[in-house]
Amino acid sequence: MVFVTIYKVKLRLKVLCLFVGLFVTLSFGVAQDKLELGGFLGASYYLGDLNPHKQFYQPSLAFGGLARYVISDRYAIKGTVGMARLKGSYPDNGVKFPQGEVPYSFNRSVGDATLQMEFNFVSYDHAFLSSTNFTPYVALGVGSTVYKRFSTEIGKNSEQTVFILSLPFSIGVKYKINKWIRVGAEWSFRKTFVDDLDVVGLNLPINAEDPYGFNNEGNIHNNDLYSLASVHVTFSLFRRKTDCNSGF
Repeated sequence: MVFVTIYKVKLRLKVLCLFVGLFVTLSFGVAQDKLELGGFLGASYYLGDLNPHKQFYQPSLAFGGLARYVISDRYAIKGTVGMARLKGSYPDNGVKFPQGEVPYSFNRSVGDATLQMEFNFVSYDHAFLSSTNFTPYVALGVGSTVYKRFSTEIGKNSEQTVFILSLPFSIGVKYKINKWIRVGAEWSFRKTFVDDLDVVGLNLPINAEDPYGFNNEGNIHNNDLYSLASVHVTFSLFRRKTDCNSGF
Protein backbone atom coordinates (compact mmCIF):
# COMPACT_ATOMS: atom_id res chain seq x y z
CA MET A 1 0.00 0.00 0.00
CA VAL A 2 2.88 2.37 0.76
CA PHE A 3 4.32 1.86 -2.72
CA VAL A 4 0.89 2.38 -4.32
CA THR A 5 0.42 5.63 -2.40
CA ILE A 6 3.90 6.85 -3.39
CA TYR A 7 3.16 6.00 -7.04
CA LYS A 8 -0.12 7.95 -6.97
CA VAL A 9 1.59 10.98 -5.41
CA LYS A 10 4.32 10.87 -8.06
CA LEU A 11 1.71 10.61 -10.83
CA ARG A 12 -0.14 13.68 -9.53
CA LEU A 13 3.10 15.63 -9.30
CA LYS A 14 3.94 14.68 -12.90
CA VAL A 15 0.58 15.97 -14.13
CA LEU A 16 1.06 19.21 -12.19
CA CYS A 17 4.58 19.60 -13.56
CA LEU A 18 3.24 19.07 -17.08
CA PHE A 19 0.88 22.05 -16.81
CA VAL A 20 3.56 24.17 -15.12
CA GLY A 21 5.97 23.22 -17.89
CA LEU A 22 3.45 24.29 -20.52
CA PHE A 23 3.13 27.67 -18.81
CA VAL A 24 6.91 28.10 -18.70
CA THR A 25 7.23 27.11 -22.35
CA LEU A 26 4.57 29.62 -23.34
CA SER A 27 6.26 32.26 -21.23
CA PHE A 28 9.81 32.06 -22.49
CA GLY A 29 9.82 29.89 -25.61
CA VAL A 30 9.52 32.80 -28.08
CA ALA A 31 10.71 36.07 -26.62
CA GLN A 32 9.43 38.33 -29.40
CA ASP A 33 5.78 37.77 -28.45
CA LYS A 34 3.84 38.88 -25.42
CA LEU A 35 2.94 36.95 -22.34
CA GLU A 36 0.02 37.91 -20.10
CA LEU A 37 -0.35 36.63 -16.54
CA GLY A 38 -3.31 37.21 -14.27
CA GLY A 39 -6.24 35.70 -12.44
CA PHE A 40 -9.97 35.14 -12.66
CA LEU A 41 -12.86 35.18 -10.19
CA GLY A 42 -16.45 34.12 -10.71
CA ALA A 43 -19.15 31.53 -10.22
CA SER A 44 -19.31 27.83 -11.05
CA TYR A 45 -22.28 25.51 -11.37
CA TYR A 46 -23.14 21.92 -12.25
CA LEU A 47 -25.08 20.37 -15.14
CA GLY A 48 -25.99 16.68 -14.92
CA ASP A 49 -28.67 14.21 -13.84
CA LEU A 50 -29.82 16.42 -10.97
CA ASN A 51 -29.83 19.54 -13.15
CA PRO A 52 -30.16 18.73 -16.86
CA HIS A 53 -30.79 22.20 -18.26
CA LYS A 54 -30.90 25.11 -15.79
CA GLN A 55 -28.05 27.58 -16.24
CA PHE A 56 -26.42 29.23 -13.20
CA TYR A 57 -27.93 26.56 -10.94
CA GLN A 58 -26.83 26.93 -7.30
CA PRO A 59 -23.77 29.03 -8.25
CA SER A 60 -20.65 28.76 -6.10
CA LEU A 61 -17.23 30.40 -5.94
CA ALA A 62 -14.63 29.74 -8.64
CA PHE A 63 -11.17 31.30 -8.90
CA GLY A 64 -7.74 30.70 -10.37
CA GLY A 65 -4.83 31.95 -12.44
CA LEU A 66 -4.29 32.22 -16.17
CA ALA A 67 -1.48 32.73 -18.66
CA ARG A 68 -2.01 33.90 -22.23
CA TYR A 69 0.58 33.66 -24.99
CA VAL A 70 -0.22 36.06 -27.85
CA ILE A 71 0.43 34.56 -31.29
CA SER A 72 -1.09 37.38 -33.33
CA ASP A 73 -3.88 39.93 -33.20
CA ARG A 74 -6.31 37.07 -33.97
CA TYR A 75 -4.94 34.10 -32.05
CA ALA A 76 -3.65 33.32 -28.57
CA ILE A 77 -2.98 30.26 -26.44
CA LYS A 78 -4.38 30.36 -22.92
CA GLY A 79 -3.70 28.14 -19.93
CA THR A 80 -5.71 28.21 -16.70
CA VAL A 81 -5.47 26.52 -13.31
CA GLY A 82 -8.21 26.99 -10.74
CA MET A 83 -10.70 25.68 -8.22
CA ALA A 84 -14.47 25.46 -8.46
CA ARG A 85 -17.29 24.31 -6.22
CA LEU A 86 -20.28 22.32 -7.52
CA LYS A 87 -23.61 21.73 -5.80
CA GLY A 88 -26.90 20.05 -6.55
CA SER A 89 -29.99 18.69 -4.84
CA TYR A 90 -33.04 16.49 -5.41
CA PRO A 91 -35.96 16.92 -5.73
CA ASP A 92 -35.44 20.09 -7.74
CA ASN A 93 -35.82 21.47 -11.29
CA GLY A 94 -38.82 19.26 -12.02
CA VAL A 95 -36.63 16.13 -12.21
CA LYS A 96 -38.36 12.89 -11.17
CA PHE A 97 -36.48 9.68 -10.39
CA PRO A 98 -38.03 6.20 -9.86
CA GLN A 99 -37.03 6.35 -6.17
CA GLY A 100 -39.57 9.13 -5.62
CA GLU A 101 -38.89 12.42 -3.87
CA VAL A 102 -36.17 11.11 -1.58
CA PRO A 103 -33.96 14.03 -0.49
CA TYR A 104 -30.43 13.96 -1.88
CA SER A 105 -27.75 16.63 -2.28
CA PHE A 106 -24.07 16.95 -3.01
CA ASN A 107 -21.46 19.65 -2.52
CA ARG A 108 -17.90 19.16 -3.76
CA SER A 109 -14.79 21.02 -4.85
CA VAL A 110 -12.93 20.27 -8.07
CA GLY A 111 -9.57 21.32 -9.42
CA ASP A 112 -9.53 22.54 -13.00
CA ALA A 113 -6.71 22.97 -15.53
CA THR A 114 -7.10 23.81 -19.22
CA LEU A 115 -5.09 24.66 -22.31
CA GLN A 116 -7.10 26.44 -25.02
CA MET A 117 -6.68 28.19 -28.34
CA GLU A 118 -8.42 31.57 -28.47
CA PHE A 119 -9.78 33.10 -31.68
CA ASN A 120 -10.57 36.83 -31.71
CA PHE A 121 -13.49 37.85 -33.92
CA VAL A 122 -11.83 41.19 -34.73
CA SER A 123 -8.25 42.41 -34.70
CA TYR A 124 -7.18 42.86 -31.07
CA ASP A 125 -4.14 44.61 -29.61
CA HIS A 126 -2.56 45.09 -33.04
CA ALA A 127 0.99 46.36 -32.79
CA PHE A 128 0.29 49.41 -35.00
CA LEU A 129 -3.45 50.02 -34.54
CA SER A 130 -4.34 51.71 -31.26
CA SER A 131 -8.08 51.31 -31.94
CA THR A 132 -7.94 47.49 -31.64
CA ASN A 133 -8.56 47.42 -27.90
CA PHE A 134 -11.74 45.29 -27.73
CA THR A 135 -12.87 41.95 -29.12
CA PRO A 136 -15.25 39.08 -28.49
CA TYR A 137 -13.61 35.66 -28.73
CA VAL A 138 -14.16 31.92 -28.59
CA ALA A 139 -11.79 29.30 -27.19
CA LEU A 140 -11.53 25.52 -27.44
CA GLY A 141 -9.02 23.08 -26.04
CA VAL A 142 -8.30 20.25 -23.64
CA GLY A 143 -8.22 20.09 -19.87
CA SER A 144 -8.23 17.98 -16.75
CA THR A 145 -10.56 17.92 -13.75
CA VAL A 146 -9.35 16.71 -10.36
CA TYR A 147 -11.78 15.50 -7.70
CA LYS A 148 -12.26 12.87 -5.01
CA ARG A 149 -14.09 9.77 -6.28
CA PHE A 150 -15.84 7.40 -3.91
CA SER A 151 -14.93 3.71 -4.25
CA THR A 152 -15.18 0.38 -2.42
CA GLU A 153 -11.49 -0.44 -2.60
CA ILE A 154 -10.17 -2.64 0.22
CA GLY A 155 -13.73 -3.57 1.12
CA LYS A 156 -14.73 -0.23 2.58
CA ASN A 157 -15.95 3.16 1.44
CA SER A 158 -13.07 5.45 0.59
CA GLU A 159 -12.18 8.52 -1.44
CA GLN A 160 -9.53 8.53 -4.15
CA THR A 161 -8.18 11.59 -5.93
CA VAL A 162 -8.58 11.15 -9.69
CA PHE A 163 -7.62 13.15 -12.77
CA ILE A 164 -10.10 12.99 -15.65
CA LEU A 165 -10.16 14.41 -19.16
CA SER A 166 -12.32 17.45 -19.86
CA LEU A 167 -13.06 19.40 -23.02
CA PRO A 168 -13.36 23.15 -22.35
CA PHE A 169 -15.30 25.54 -24.58
CA SER A 170 -15.44 29.27 -23.85
CA ILE A 171 -16.91 32.50 -25.15
CA GLY A 172 -15.92 35.90 -23.87
CA VAL A 173 -14.80 39.47 -24.41
CA LYS A 174 -11.46 41.18 -23.81
CA TYR A 175 -10.62 44.85 -23.37
CA LYS A 176 -7.18 46.48 -23.36
CA ILE A 177 -7.08 49.26 -20.75
CA ASN A 178 -3.51 50.28 -21.52
CA LYS A 179 -0.31 48.67 -22.80
CA TRP A 180 0.09 46.68 -19.59
CA ILE A 181 -3.42 45.84 -18.31
CA ARG A 182 -6.24 43.86 -19.90
CA VAL A 183 -9.62 42.85 -18.48
CA GLY A 184 -12.31 40.50 -19.69
CA ALA A 185 -15.34 38.36 -18.98
CA GLU A 186 -15.82 34.72 -19.95
CA TRP A 187 -18.48 32.00 -19.86
CA SER A 188 -17.05 28.52 -20.24
CA PHE A 189 -18.18 24.90 -20.08
CA ARG A 190 -16.24 21.77 -19.18
CA LYS A 191 -17.50 18.56 -20.78
CA THR A 192 -16.35 15.54 -18.80
CA PHE A 193 -16.54 11.84 -19.64
CA VAL A 194 -17.70 10.64 -16.23
CA ASP A 195 -21.09 10.54 -14.57
CA ASP A 196 -20.16 10.69 -10.90
CA LEU A 197 -19.36 14.34 -10.18
CA ASP A 198 -22.68 14.36 -8.31
CA VAL A 199 -21.91 11.20 -6.29
CA VAL A 200 -20.67 11.90 -2.75
CA GLY A 201 -20.92 8.48 -1.13
CA LEU A 202 -22.13 4.92 -1.46
CA ASN A 203 -25.44 3.25 -0.53
CA LEU A 204 -27.22 6.60 -0.76
CA PRO A 205 -31.00 6.99 -1.27
CA ILE A 206 -30.33 8.30 -4.79
CA ASN A 207 -27.66 6.80 -7.05
CA ALA A 208 -26.79 10.00 -8.90
CA GLU A 209 -24.48 8.07 -11.24
CA ASP A 210 -27.39 5.94 -12.52
CA PRO A 211 -30.61 7.40 -11.05
CA TYR A 212 -32.91 5.73 -13.58
CA GLY A 213 -31.49 2.25 -13.03
CA PHE A 214 -30.20 1.67 -16.55
CA ASN A 215 -27.07 -0.15 -15.26
CA ASN A 216 -25.23 1.79 -17.91
CA GLU A 217 -21.78 0.47 -18.86
CA GLY A 218 -21.16 2.70 -21.87
CA ASN A 219 -20.74 6.39 -22.36
CA ILE A 220 -24.28 7.31 -23.38
CA HIS A 221 -25.15 8.68 -19.92
CA ASN A 222 -21.76 10.18 -19.08
CA ASN A 223 -23.25 13.64 -19.22
CA ASP A 224 -21.80 15.55 -16.26
CA LEU A 225 -20.64 19.04 -17.15
CA TYR A 226 -19.82 22.13 -15.17
CA SER A 227 -19.62 25.76 -16.11
CA LEU A 228 -17.68 28.83 -15.00
CA ALA A 229 -18.72 32.45 -15.51
CA SER A 230 -15.89 34.78 -14.53
CA VAL A 231 -14.12 38.08 -14.93
CA HIS A 232 -10.36 38.26 -15.31
CA VAL A 233 -7.47 40.69 -15.18
CA THR A 234 -4.13 40.08 -16.88
CA PHE A 235 -0.86 41.99 -16.96
CA SER A 236 1.43 42.09 -19.99
CA LEU A 237 4.98 41.16 -18.98
CA PHE A 238 6.93 41.58 -22.21
CA ARG A 239 6.81 44.04 -25.09
CA ARG A 240 6.61 42.67 -28.62
CA LYS A 241 9.59 43.04 -30.91
CA THR A 242 7.69 43.57 -34.13
CA ASP A 243 9.17 44.66 -37.44
CA CYS A 244 7.47 47.60 -39.12
CA ASN A 245 4.71 46.53 -41.52
CA SER A 246 4.98 42.94 -40.30
CA GLY A 247 1.20 42.64 -40.38
CA PHE A 248 0.97 41.44 -36.79
